[in-house]
Amino acid sequence: MKIALTKGTLKVPPTYFAVSHALEMLHQPGNDISFEFFTLAASIQDSLPGLKVREFTPFRGLPFAQRERLLPVALLPMSRAVSSYSPDVIHQHFASWAWPATQAAIRTGTPLMMTLHGSDVRLLGSTRNSPMYRYQRRTIAQAASVSSLLLPVSKYLAGLARDFGFPAEKLAVHYQGIDTDYFTPGEASGESSDRPRLVFAGTLNRQKGIDQLLRASVELSSRLPHDLIIIGRGPLEEEVGRIAREHPHISPLGQVDRARLRDELRKATVLAFPSTEDRGTREAAGLVPLEAQACGVPVVAYRSGGVPEMISPDAGLLIAENDGDALALGLSRLLTEDRAAHEQRGRAARDFVVRNRSLSESVRELEEHYRSLASAS
Repeated sequence: MKIALTKGTLKVPPTYFAVSHALEMLHQPGNDISFEFFTLAASIQDSLPGLKVREFTPFRGLPFAQRERLLPVALLPMSRAVSSYSPDVIHQHFASWAWPATQAAIRTGTPLMMTLHGSDVRLLGSTRNSPMYRYQRRTIAQAASVSSLLLPVSKYLAGLARDFGFPAEKLAVHYQGIDTDYFTPGEASGESSDRPRLVFAGTLNRQKGIDQLLRASVELSSRLPHDLIIIGRGPLEEEVGRIAREHPHISPLGQVDRARLRDELRKATVLAFPSTEDRGTREAAGLVPLEAQACGVPVVAYRSGGVPEMISPDAGLLIAENDGDALALGLSRLLTEDRAAHEQRGRAARDFVVRNRSLSESVRELEEHYRSLASAS
């Protein structure tokens, strides 16, 4: 069985979620499924063993941000390539930039399924009226109509998708899952501090709550010495750097690869995930909290969007959205917990992910969808 994976752009890191299921299936004993990944533009900085990635935007020597401006010229070549691959199923990530996959599905009669991640769903409900927004809404509506199956990544997102007009009868929640054989508790490499370590990993923007976390950490630092490790890049990167220079307990690391992320999670006392509403947008799911919990690290997060579906009820703390005082209090509570209580939380956190959000279970469900669609075509 041949699967064409499709997505507007592919950057690895950080978007491992778009390739993780294929990589897992490719290395299963007796696997009879093959994959190729088709994308308008790619930036691959990590190994993807066995997975061929094809991109179609010209001038590959240009910086990625400049190539993104050329995506429209690659739409038709990508669509033709997907058709020529003759897949049994086309699996599109994000309903935005789905025109190549949709046209290939229409042209060849191949079943199309789409994983919905959040920003694409909100685009369909947007009232902004620029040419690009109008184009994307038309693209998304057509893709939803042509698709045989739509896979929102949380119950929260499924509800949002119904509200914004995605066909309810096609929706089936599919949690992405993380590799619990890779993300495990373990001895981290490098030197470890005796002070409690708070880790944040994600885009440095207001929707991820990095500004609120910085305020809480600075406020806590005078009475609770700790280290705050910040992983990621984004529009608030300069502000994060400025605050870090003023407060030496804060260490911005920028973007890191998967191995370094795991190492930092293993050394963490707590993961902070204060994702919140920003201009009508909330987190649809969130894989970093799952990765942390698989490493035995409890999470403090805002009760926002689909985040509660990703947090162990027996290990993490969910805080009222945008309550900075409660965030600081929750962080303080977990950073100062005694060793026995902390280890119990860690065990409960990992057990939750292994039982409910593992990549192996997610892959099993996805393979069932592939085979069902292929057999029905």
